[in-house]
Amino acid sequence: MTPHLIPSLLYNLFVRSQGLQDRKVIGPLWKRAYDSARHVFQGPVSTRIHDRKVLVNFGYTYPIFARRYPGFNQPLVELVHQAYVIAGRKAVTIVDVGAAVGDTVFLLERNCQGMVTKYICVDGYAEFFDYLRENLGGREDVALVYALLSATSGSERVLIKTPSGTASAQGDALAPSTTLDRVVESLGFPKIDVLKVDADGFDGRILLGAHELLGRDMPAVIFEWHPGLCVQTGNSGLEHFQALNQRGYRTFIWFTKFGVFSHFSAAFDQKAIQLLSEICLRGRHSYDWHYDIVALHEKTALSPLDIAELRYAKRRESRW
Repeated sequence: MTPHLIPSLLYNLFVRSQGLQDRKVIGPLWKRAYDSARHVFQGPVSTRIHDRKVLVNFGYTYPIFARRYPGFNQPLVELVHQAYVIAGRKAVTIVDVGAAVGDTVFLLERNCQGMVTKYICVDGYAEFFDYLRENLGGREDVALVYALLSATSGSERVLIKTPSGTASAQGDALAPSTTLDRVVESLGFPKIDVLKVDADGFDGRILLGAHELLGRDMPAVIFEWHPGLCVQTGNSGLEHFQALNQRGYRTFIWFTKFGVFSHFSAAFDQKAIQLLSEICLRGRHSYDWHYDIVALHEKTALSPLDIAELRYAKRRESRW
């Protein structure tokens, strides 16, 4: 896969000038130019993510979003650090569902050096999986899995690219699906310490398909809770919490989409979750409002307060 020179130059110009989005006069012009460019150019393009030269599709928003909101990945960095500490400072194993181009690996390599011994990167969108192989293929510490995950094995709607540059299960056709339990079992790996799920509205279905993993390894879980995308994919915003509560997860640490601590919740508070879902769907509080949530098993030694304070993550070296 060879990056295109001119699109790469243009893409990186948008990345470096992302701050113009917030200018009153120039911002709308920047956005129109960016939208036009991503419809003309498809990729691949070469860029840098967390000091790594990588290939991405033109329009992939991670490098732009990471610069505009440098704190939004802090909950994941803090969670991995805390998991490493309670493991006796032994490197941990992380499953990354919705791995896209591999940015989670780049993030943790740069900010949690020596803390992760194995990455299991799962993605079910063919284009992103091609980028995963280009960026991470051949590494002994990375297992790449091409799979469309769901609550059960069978079939699910195919993933299609969204305007935000990610992929979501909103296609009209069906494709074979499997469960995260089956994926992890087939790999024969030891204990999973951290499970990250970012599947654009499908996170709840994937957690339902991790029933054995959640009960056996009790990993710390971080997932995206996006009621708007749940509606678009035809899924319930309650499934995430139902799946986790069934397996003994009682503490939930809520962060805004910008990575700022919001609040704690305990067990499965359906009324509170429905109210939060409603405020996200109404769209009056803030544009595209959603949360990243850390879920902890009742038997974990992890401290919710330590995770919420983000002390380690706020001192990290690489924001993007």
